[in-house]
Order: sequence, then C-alpha cells, then structure tokens
Amino acid sequence: MEQNWLQIYRNFDDEALAALASAGLVRRAVKDVEAGKVAWESAPDSKQALLRADGQLVSLSPGGPAKANCDCPAPGVCKHILAAAIWLRTMPSAASDSAAPIDVLAEVMALDPGAMFKAAGAAATRKAAALFADTTISSITSTPNALLIELPSLDITCRYIAHAGFGGMVSDAPEASRAVIHLLAITSVWRLQGCAFDWPGAAAPALAAAAPEGLSEAESQFLDRLRQLLLEAFSNGWSHVSEIVPAQMRGLAMSARVESFPRLAAMLRTLAGTAELLAKRDVSADERQAMRLATRIYALSHALEQSAGEVLRDLRGKERRSFDGNQSLELLPLGAHWWEQRTGAHGMTLSFWNAAEQCIMQAAVARRDASDRSFNRDNAWRTNVIWQGVGPAVRLVDGTLKLDQVRVSGDNRISLSSEIKAEMQAPWRSDDQRWQAAGYDDWSALADALRASAGLNGDSNSFILLKPAKVDQPQLDEARQIFTWRLRDQRDQVVTLQLACDPVNHTRIDNIEGWAKHSDVLKGVLVRLERNLHGGRLEPLTLVIERQGLLRAISLDYEAPLTRPGLTLMQRLSRAFKSGPGTVATSSRPTHADWIEDLQYILENKAMTGRLHVPGEDLDRLNSIHAFLRSSGLDLLANALQSYIQAPAAALAVALLYLCIACAELEMPQFLGLTPRT
Repeated sequence: MEQNWLQIYRNFDDEALAALASAGLVRRAVKDVEAGKVAWESAPDSKQALLRADGQLVSLSPGGPAKANCDCPAPGVCKHILAAAIWLRTMPSAASDSAAPIDVLAEVMALDPGAMFKAAGAAATRKAAALFADTTISSITSTPNALLIELPSLDITCRYIAHAGFGGMVSDAPEASRAVIHLLAITSVWRLQGCAFDWPGAAAPALAAAAPEGLSEAESQFLDRLRQLLLEAFSNGWSHVSEIVPAQMRGLAMSARVESFPRLAAMLRTLAGTAELLAKRDVSADERQAMRLATRIYALSHALEQSAGEVLRDLRGKERRSFDGNQSLELLPLGAHWWEQRTGAHGMTLSFWNAAEQCIMQAAVARRDASDRSFNRDNAWRTNVIWQGVGPAVRLVDGTLKLDQVRVSGDNRISLSSEIKAEMQAPWRSDDQRWQAAGYDDWSALADALRASAGLNGDSNSFILLKPAKVDQPQLDEARQIFTWRLRDQRDQVVTLQLACDPVNHTRIDNIEGWAKHSDVLKGVLVRLERNLHGGRLEPLTLVIERQGLLRAISLDYEAPLTRPGLTLMQRLSRAFKSGPGTVATSSRPTHADWIEDLQYILENKAMTGRLHVPGEDLDRLNSIHAFLRSSGLDLLANALQSYIQAPAAALAVALLYLCIACAELEMPQFLGLTPRT
C-alpha cells in the first residue's frame, strides 16, 4: 500500500523540480515518463520506496526529491529522480479525491521557530537575522500544493512545498546560501501575517547587523570564488560569454547580499543582466560596459579584503531600507525625464529634492519591453497615475509633494506602492531656507564632490542639482553634433553641460534653447553625470524656474517655453552640413589622458577576445605607452603596465584596466572645466 509521505513528491510541480535541477533536465524526465520508462521496483514502506527509471534504481525517502538517491553517476538531483517524482503525479493517489485542499499558508504559520532555527543552523540563523529588517515580500502566492514567496530585495522566489517542511523548500539560491534565504522567506511570512517570534539570543538582529572589524572566513571564501569567476570571464573573452555566466552572476549577487556585501550585490545584479544579453548575442549587448563593471567588482573585492573597521563598513555599502509604513516624506518635485535602453526597456523617472536628507530621490514607472502598447512617452506623463491622490506626473510640478506610508530603497528609490498616501501642498518660495541649502551653487564644491565620488568608496549617485547664478546661451557644435550649455556660479566659474544630438535629446535641446532666453527665471538645473571613457559629462534633464517668487519644475522632455527658437535642431543641423562644417571646439584634455585612453582600448580589445598575450605589434604600442607614462611621472600606471608586458595574465590585465578607469574618474572635474577649492 502506498505510503502517505509519497504525497510530498506529488506536490512538486515542474517549476519546483526545475529549481532543484534544471528546466532541460525536467523536460528529459517527462519524456522518460511518457515513454513508460518508470515503474515500481518494490512496494513502498514507511521509510523508503524503490523505483526503476530508465534502468536506474531510484530510492525515495520522506525528505523529498532533494534527499532521494539514484545509482547513476550524475551528482545531485538527476533525471531519474525527477522522472520518479513526475511519474508519482500520474499515478492514482491513496488519498481520497474528496479530501480538503491543503492550506499551505496555515502549515507555514504552524512551523515551530525553535525547530526552524535548529534545522537552518546557527550560522545561517545569524545571517538571516541580519537581513531580516531589510527584507520585504512583494507577494505570497498559494497554489494547491505550494506557497510561493517572492523576495524582491534578493530577486528570488522561494517555494515551500506542502508537507515537505523547511528542508524541502526549493529556490534558485546557491547551495551555500540556501538555508539563509529559505529561513528569511519563512520568517518574513510570519512577520507579514503578524506572527510574533524571537530570534535566538546570539542571532538577535541588532547584534548580527554589527559589522566585524575584518572579514569572516566565509566572506573571504566568497570573494575568492567571485574573483575566480571574473578572471575566467576575462580569459574566455567577453565576446564569448556562455549561457551559464549570467546564472553564476545572479547566484553570486544573492550570496553577496547574504554575506553582507550590498554594494557588490547591486553591481553583480547589473553585470548579470549585461552578461545575459551577451550570452544571447543581443545586438544591444555592450562588452565594454560589462568588462568595466567587472573590473570595478574585481577591484572592490580586493579592497574589501584589505580593509577593516569604518572603511570596511563603507566598502560593504548601505543595506536596502524598507520602512514600516509610518514614514513620511516632504519633497520638492524636480521634474521628470524619459529614457530608453538598447535592451528595449523604457520609462519615465521622476526626481525630487528631500530637504531633510539633503539628497535627490527618484521614482520610476517603466516597462521592460514594448509589450504594453498603452505605455508610451506621452501617456506616462499625462495619463498614468503615479500615486493615488496626486494623479499623473504632469500635476507634480506646481507644488510640493507629501507622501505617507513610504517604502524607500537604499539608493533613494521611492516605491510606487498603492499603499502610499500622497497629497500636493503649497510650492516653496525661492527664498525658502530649504531651497537655499539645496544642491550646489559653488562649482568648486562641486569639483570636490566629484573627486570624492571617484574610486571604490565614492558615492555612486549620478544625479546632481545645480543652482547657477547665471547661464550663457547654449551653443551647437554642428561638426561634432554636441550641444553645450555653460552655467556660471557667483564667482563666475563655469561648468559645461553637454548633450549628444541623438533623437532622444532633440526635444530636450530645443526646449533648453527656449528656456535659456529667459535666464532671469532659471533657478536650478537637474543634471545626470554620464560616465564614459573620457571621465564623464553632465547632461541637463530638468529645470527649476521662479514665477512670482514661487518655484516650479520644468521637464525638458515635455514642457516648452512660450517662445522657442525659430529653427529646430534638425533644421539647423541640415543647414550646417549643406554649408560646410562648423568650428570644432578645442579639447581641454591633457596629453596623458589620450595615452591612458589608448591603453584602455588595447586592454578592452584583448579582454573581448580573451587573447591576453602580447604579440609584436601590441608590444610596440604598449612599450611606447609605457615610455610616455614613465616620462610623465605616472609611475604607478607605468609599473603596472610593465608587469603586464613581462607576464601577460588576466589578473594583471584587470588591475591595469582598473587603474585606467580610476585615472579617468579622478580627472573628470578638470575635463568638465571645474577647479577645486583652494
């Protein structure tokens, strides 16, 4: 007679089985079942059931598929174990068909906390406690046989299988992190359902959250694995990324969160997305973007190992924060801008100034592809309701915004949750002390901030609020197709903003030219720091103007001034190329920046192919660069280049590439024409 514990295997659907193995292996197992290759070997008892699957002996136990055994040489959950679980679903069950449906959520709520912590282990419990306060559940979905628990901060869905217990949970989490993440999922469900429990004393969140003076052994081992994977990617070539690399990156991102490396986790998630495009040979994939991010990750992993105390805590990064529903924000809207990515993702980002925290906060409404045809540039601005109580984005420009019951991430992203209560309030006056303290009105202070943001410990925020004393009329460089706009501070120092004459910027450029003619009303410009090989450039996105003493946001992608230039950007470019090239602006870049840029290109070309050796033609170029760097006094870079020339290897190439990137970042303020405070 069939034993009741076999029902555990019936509760695993194909998605749950794929989380234990792979979707491809599940498909192969289904074919074996359809071909009649699975049958009982002996009648099941209370401890074991034996089956034959495609000629292999499979031993099932009450622990579920993860605890089953097979005599084939394949490690882990093999095709034969999967086939056995699938075959059991096709067989008549001993349970009555009229039995009441399983309440999986009630089963989770009935779990004993002490038994859970013991099953997870002391180390996993401590790590789960440290992550608990900063973890939210986006949804809990009950199915007839499982409870799906989505953890957006970890980008993972955990499945609690009916009757399988904590040990039978499945997810895509790396094996080393699985106990932590599964325990975190269960305890988060308890919290969401209002169930009180106490963490073991040694794992209390307040104690677990305290950063140690140095790295633990587990953390060091994780960083070693991370560097090994990155070096393999450089050695194999970023143009030849295999399909397994994105999954490895996502797994490492999850492990980074578990090991209290939130900054690394965020960078690895981004790298995983880019690597996935590369693996699919997507036309929008960017190998150089991937390898530059991978280089920063590699450098950060080394810096973490060499740091302790406060520096280590800073390098770890800020944990994501999730407020508990009683937080309030008072924000000054700074307008909205539209964006499109080569991946097909597109959307609108709204920016706000938070006077209490002295920072820019943002909220984004977006789609990952073009499947939602009702979502477009105009509807996002005029129709889509951002928060109940304030309506679409077009209404968020004439006053200030108050939000209650807010959730905010560690990178100052505001949730668009329907639980948020929003209302518009009176606008700020231009002489309001909150506005006077906002942003930058001294370009020397801006230069200091940009230099401080360089390197691994810098602020990664790319949006800056500038408050110019006056502005010049914008200039269009027809030959280079670059639009430039100079802003001046009280000491007449100049910072130059730039926009490429791409189609996405055409409306923005035309509107800037119109608003610049009304320079007396311009009080602020929101810019984005766009980092590139030359260091970076500042791109204007929105404006803040004054009307009758009151501040108002202007969204350059949507709002035109009352008077616009006589000719559009496209009309002027067309005339310029018919009449001959215009005057090309001279570059203020120092000579050594060009040599460093050349070196970076050589290294990136090698990293794309994986051919890191130095043949004759490359050797001549690298020797010339080395001689120049040495004569210019750039000894650190010259020494690193000499080491690579003498013994080309992935680790030396990555270190040298990071030095090139760091040099460009440090010189970015100079390239933008900014001077530091004296």
